[in-house]
Amino acid sequence: MNTLYQEQQALLGRQLAVLRRLRDGLRYSAGRLRWPITAADLDDPEAAERLAALNDRFAKLQDQLAGAVRHAHSMLGERYRTYFDVITWMTHEGIITDPEVWLELRTLRNQLTHDYDLEIQTAAQYLNALHDNMDPLMAIVGRFADVCQKYRLLPALDGSE
Repeated sequence: MNTLYQEQQALLGRQLAVLRRLRDGLRYSAGRLRWPITAADLDDPEAAERLAALNDRFAKLQDQLAGAVRHAHSMLGERYRTYFDVITWMTHEGIITDPEVWLELRTLRNQLTHDYDLEIQTAAQYLNALHDNMDPLMAIVGRFADVCQKYRLLPALDGSE
């Protein structure tokens, strides 16, 4: 019979697997594009489709990471009133170097998610910023996984404690 904590560990393990899949998909999508993106690229249907996939994966990776971090934070018995409490914990654990790092990534994600009102040149700038911020975001995923290991928040690989 699984304990509640084991169920929480299993959930976090699944969340990390999703993060790895999204990270790999983001990397794949970026590799299929020519950088830097120009306004002309946004008029090319093939490039626009690839950019849409890239944008979607960037947003999903951040959204899933936010949920997984909140879950790990709560597994440690931490109480939070706002997501900023979770961001502060991320900074304390070295997952991010500064709260502004996460807030900047979220702002970029939000701009790109609601890109319907952007001028084409501005959209190209945001997409290039997305590309520039991919490696830092993927590094955050890696450091988060390391923190999960540090606190033994993941199920034991061999089934033992």
